[in-house]
Amino acid sequence: MDEPTGQSTQSRRRVQRTINFDRSVLERARAAATYLASYEPQAGVRSLADIVNPAVLAYVTELEDLYNGGEPFRPVLRMPSGRPANR
Repeated sequence: MDEPTGQSTQSRRRVQRTINFDRSVLERARAAATYLASYEPQAGVRSLADIVNPAVLAYVTELEDLYNGGEPFRPVLRMPSGRPANR
């Protein structure tokens, strides 16, 4: 089954999602975003999203290269909840 299970990922519209961070990672990212937005405007970081989005994109690109021949993974409409079963 090679049919995508979700909608197009071409939209650049932002969506709000709830995810869990390790507390120390979140605290460091928030501190960096706050500092950079206030004192280093040339960094181009105005919010936490300006740190998170490029970081996630870079890691997903790396995973696509390693595990999917450099192609985007098949889109999904909804991720399963909970932890995946042990294989």
